[in-house]
Amino acid sequence: MTAQTVRPLVTTRPTPTGDPVLRVRDLAVGLDEPDAREPIVAGVSFEVRAGRSVGLVGESGSGKTLTALAVAGLLPSAVRVDGGRVEVAGRDLTGLDPRAARAHLSATVGVVFQNPTASLNPRMRIAAQLREALPAGTSRREARARVAELVRAVGIPDVHKTLGAFPHELSGGLNQRVVIAMALAREPAVLIADEPTTALDVSVQAQVLDLVDELRERLHLGVLLVSHDIGVIADRTDDVHVMSAGRIVESGPTGEVLRDPAHEYTRTLLAATPSRLEPVRVAPREDPTPVPQLRVEGLRRAFTVRGGTGRARHVALDGVDLTVARGQAIGLVGESGSGKTTLARIVVGLERPDSGVVSYQGTPLTGHDRAQRRRWRQEVQYIFQDPYSSLDPRLTVAQTLREPLEIARRDLSRRAVAARVDSLLDEVELPRSFRDRHPAELSGGQRQRVGIARALATEPSLIIADEPVSALDLSVQARILQLLGRLRRERNLTYLFISHDLAVVRYLCEDLVVLRGGQIVEQGRTAEVLARPTSPYTRALVEAIPGRSHHTDRDAP
Repeated sequence: MTAQTVRPLVTTRPTPTGDPVLRVRDLAVGLDEPDAREPIVAGVSFEVRAGRSVGLVGESGSGKTLTALAVAGLLPSAVRVDGGRVEVAGRDLTGLDPRAARAHLSATVGVVFQNPTASLNPRMRIAAQLREALPAGTSRREARARVAELVRAVGIPDVHKTLGAFPHELSGGLNQRVVIAMALAREPAVLIADEPTTALDVSVQAQVLDLVDELRERLHLGVLLVSHDIGVIADRTDDVHVMSAGRIVESGPTGEVLRDPAHEYTRTLLAATPSRLEPVRVAPREDPTPVPQLRVEGLRRAFTVRGGTGRARHVALDGVDLTVARGQAIGLVGESGSGKTTLARIVVGLERPDSGVVSYQGTPLTGHDRAQRRRWRQEVQYIFQDPYSSLDPRLTVAQTLREPLEIARRDLSRRAVAARVDSLLDEVELPRSFRDRHPAELSGGQRQRVGIARALATEPSLIIADEPVSALDLSVQARILQLLGRLRRERNLTYLFISHDLAVVRYLCEDLVVLRGGQIVEQGRTAEVLARPTSPYTRALVEAIPGRSHHTDRDAP
């Protein structure tokens, strides 16, 4: 069921479109400590009208999420509202006792968070979680009907199956629809969506955002959309407020702000958007051997998965053939479950195929002797998606970089290893003083640079990068992509780059492979595939790119 077929809930609010449903004036948020001096958020003012969508955009630490949490009354215990006014659905919350404020917010504000898996209780079925979200006093009979109606309203066709499922039995997109249904359970006036699609593939992201738009129009919701993604903000909001260092630095109609930004910070964000980066150009080098660096032939892999109806066989790869030349950069794109990560894990040796052959520099990986396998493991390295979980929190940066060196290069002295660690830090543009820092003392971008340095430690020729920038802010993402482009030019590296972001692939990769259901549905030069896709699936992916179409202002209320 598409967003266009979503039916309205039984009850709609009488609030006419255009009336303010949320007013924020001079909001200040600070640490709940006696000696806290400067507020984290200061002087924030905006309003959201019924039937309209307002964006809060900025990087991590800008204060956008704290602002949204303050409006919803969900600030963590270490943080408090220090000043200002918040008015929701015509009622000023300033001065209300905490219980009355919570009751009003519960009835008038719905919240959709970034990670749908973390928002749902893994031990409870979907029906039970939706019942919990209903107003107190709802009878059992009413609850059954209302829960089914909510599931239908968010575009989930198989109501009975979904209500009986646990969260892990549903896809990320379905789980996010369930979270939206929970947010709508009390018929709120305001829907706050905090990075609601960051963890989703581009086509699923478009479906969820279409759903939010549909519900906003049908139910006259005022939507506050919090995001660091300029493309999403451009496509989905009427007005935008740009936040930096806890303050709003620029506001206005979305189209006007993004076409002609007045503030330097806004211009910096726009310049860092992957679609605006000039694609990496790498002059091909002569390869003395005509043998492909990597060849995949007839690769098949299937898994047995458990679901609510028992065991099922999931085919992750179904006869994949791929050839990669030395120095080439190939983007692998496709939705979750398309097989791209399974393919990468097989190439790097973390998975075994059921059938098919992977050859590296002309030699099949099966049957390698120990020396050959050691060389292959040195020359093929992996950069992981999450810079927070891919580093051991107990190891310093130096220890993290020494570990692969000590395994791969046992001939190196302690002094040579220390020099190599410094050289790696220089190469990924990190200060040498970071040697003794732990991951918790680094930002997300700094952690990802450490992960890249670790992958470079063994002097690889092939790098497999699995969504290496999807968890990073725009400007940090741009710097990491530029770093990867420079390293490729300087080292003549070969990249197998996995991403659901076609703009990122366009920047870094000359060639593109599109996977769906474990099969390659299209491949070719990136620019040609994106400009003239031949597969309907590829066309759908291209059309779902946020910000692809020129933003036009919606009619004023």
